[in-house]
Amino acid sequence: MSTKLAMIALPLLVAQATAARADVELYQDSEGMVRPAPRPAADYYPPPVDGPALRLPESPTRFYLDAAYAKSDDLTALPYIAGKGRNYRLALGGVWHWWRLAFDAQLLAHLTTLDVTSVLNQPPLPEDAHQTKPSLGDLALGATWTERLAGEALIAGIGVRGRLATHTTRFQFHLNDGSIADFLIPYYFHIEPTVVVGGAVGRFTYVMNQGAIALIGPDADFDTVHITVPSIYLWESHYAVSYAPWEVAGASVELATAIQLNHVAGTDFQKFNDIRAVWVAPALQFHLAEYRIDAIARIGLSHGQELYGVLEYVGTHSFTLRASRYFN
Repeated sequence: MSTKLAMIALPLLVAQATAARADVELYQDSEGMVRPAPRPAADYYPPPVDGPALRLPESPTRFYLDAAYAKSDDLTALPYIAGKGRNYRLALGGVWHWWRLAFDAQLLAHLTTLDVTSVLNQPPLPEDAHQTKPSLGDLALGATWTERLAGEALIAGIGVRGRLATHTTRFQFHLNDGSIADFLIPYYFHIEPTVVVGGAVGRFTYVMNQGAIALIGPDADFDTVHITVPSIYLWESHYAVSYAPWEVAGASVELATAIQLNHVAGTDFQKFNDIRAVWVAPALQFHLAEYRIDAIARIGLSHGQELYGVLEYVGTHSFTLRASRYFN
């Protein structure tokens, strides 16, 4: 009798100890065994990656730290400067889930290198051709509301996000007349409303976003040139799926497009017209207790992504490694 009690009690004590360490709920299976509850389906959604980032149907409370490398071989989206650039980025962010709402925030830090081939249609001085600058990145704030229409299998709602142009990225160029011109990038305030649809069937998840992006000035000055920054409006679409064959690991892929809706006047900004940006982002995810690790590659598939990637300050291609701590 005591042996039977020990055989029953030992798995229970182990399961309770495991749950106490990892904050995991317990459930009793069909055989009467007490086990840690399965991981919530929301834990397996594809990882959002800046470009701009995917909005999820359900997002657990979490905070994350990620590091990213991005590059662009075409900087012609920047007025009066040509060349290529690369950027190392650190991001600190989090999501607070309350009721059917998810509030998110993210702050960035950059280390940007520009290899400049032309400034105001003239070759740069040698000391200006290759510059590396650290900077504080944009502050992004957002909120998403969703409702379950058919349990976890179908969830829909709306979201809105804003990016404040808090950048301090400042590059200086020596001009032929001996003066120094400051150049700040980027310079856009973002407003991003969207419709969110998605769901989960077991550990298979899917997400679709359909929304708009408004990139709004302010104007700027470069040397003696006043730059009237045009507003740009785009329609943004995201399609993503993920599958986790094991509780501890999964994979996902996301396809995103951005299509310009308006026409920008002025000879200096003709390259800002007819933007058709396309990128794809395969990713791997790994789960260990309340922690998640994501490795995400974002690959630009169109020339429009080279232009749009500069405006978004995310480059044409990027690779991101993220560590998240979930609080379910």
